[in-house]
Amino acid sequence: MADFGDDSRTVNEVDRNAVIRVRETIEVRSLDGSLTPAQLDDFADLAQKGASDIARFTGVPPRRQRIVIYLSPRIDISHTYPHYPGSPHHEARVFIDSERVERHTAPYLHELVHAVVGEGGAMWLEEGFASWVASSVATTYGGYYAPVLSEGNDRVDMQARAAIERGRAADSAAWFDSDSPNLSPRDRRSFYILSHSFTKYLGTTLGTSQLVRIHRARNVQALKLISGISLDEWRTRWMSSLGESSGRVAAGR
Repeated sequence: MADFGDDSRTVNEVDRNAVIRVRETIEVRSLDGSLTPAQLDDFADLAQKGASDIARFTGVPPRRQRIVIYLSPRIDISHTYPHYPGSPHHEARVFIDSERVERHTAPYLHELVHAVVGEGGAMWLEEGFASWVASSVATTYGGYYAPVLSEGNDRVDMQARAAIERGRAADSAAWFDSDSPNLSPRDRRSFYILSHSFTKYLGTTLGTSQLVRIHRARNVQALKLISGISLDEWRTRWMSSLGESSGRVAAGR
């Protein structure tokens, strides 16, 4: 999980020794020496294209303020603040390991979804939505999808079935009922996989625009208000689509 104290130190360190690239809606600030000028140019272009493609796919208008991306080898897990609390403008700030940028394995699209679309109210919806949109954008418009903990849209349902076979169906019921579940390191992979698969099912069934409305309501109860179907019923339908019996899902057993 993100630690604001660590991120503040990263911001200070990078800003003292920053190599900067500015595009239309993106500003990339990289720790000097962590990437070559060509690598930094390429990533800034890729991030700008990704942010524009996410806005096009979701229908969410671009932000007024540039999204600021910090790159450093000291960043462990990539993460995003849709409204950075340490800035007077509260712009979106993204933190990504520069070594993953160099290897083309950075989950930049996933993080940019958080920055472009904002918060979703419940963790499963925020993370599942970001993975679903990131994979959809890479497939539709280009760029690359780097897994956070789940594979792309074409493989995540297979991963979800495997997670369910390992007995995570009951866990998913508890995870989805909580806006911010307390996850152990062992739980996180299954949580991200199931959240991605479930959100993909919602997006495919409801359509992108409806799911964006639900996400941007920042209240998971919007799922029932907008669709007319409860979270439990949606979960049952999704699990049934994966080949799991609806009775086991509804009971959370």
